[in-house]
Amino acid sequence: MRDCGRGRPPRGRRTPDASGDTGVAFVDLIIALTLVLTIGGLVMPATAEVIEASRARQAAGFMASQFRLARLRAVASTRSVGLVFDQIGATWTFRICTDGNANGLRRSELGSGQDACTSEVVDVAARFPGMAIGVDPRLPGPAGEPGSGDPVRFGTSDILSFSATGTCTAGTLFLRSARGTQYAVRISNVTTRTRVLRYEAGLRAWVPV
Repeated sequence: MRDCGRGRPPRGRRTPDASGDTGVAFVDLIIALTLVLTIGGLVMPATAEVIEASRARQAAGFMASQFRLARLRAVASTRSVGLVFDQIGATWTFRICTDGNANGLRRSELGSGQDACTSEVVDVAARFPGMAIGVDPRLPGPAGEPGSGDPVRFGTSDILSFSATGTCTAGTLFLRSARGTQYAVRISNVTTRTRVLRYEAGLRAWVPV
């Protein structure tokens, strides 16, 4: 005798509700997405800060290497070689130039062709996006000098010049990131020691990198 009730659920019991499972899964998905977005929102600023810090160090290191390169060229060629900084609007660029008549590197003689520039014009902001030659005028200098808005401090000519014997114009070049991270590349005149410094706001001081 066939059991006509076979396959039917016992009375009092309900079959699983597929729509209920879907609802739970959807809630889980929303929670997971919320967690991902929250964590992403915390990680992204930190990642951007790390990238900027790395780029700032690279830009400062690049400028320090350009100082050393100019000095090596001066000693090797037995004539003055230097970095000539120029400001166009708010942008600073530099060129490496060589003394052509043994009387030192001079702006007036760059224009006349007696001194010549042996490199292309370099724009730090273009080479290192987010970085620029610049300084917060409220910050004191690395040697405790009063703050200034001038980021290129190599005398009135804005030329870092190395003599044939390797000595140079002492001074400091300042680099600033889009977020305000401040670096300085500082060089002494006799020893030509080049140092890269970073301004620590918490310490209110320049510290070696």
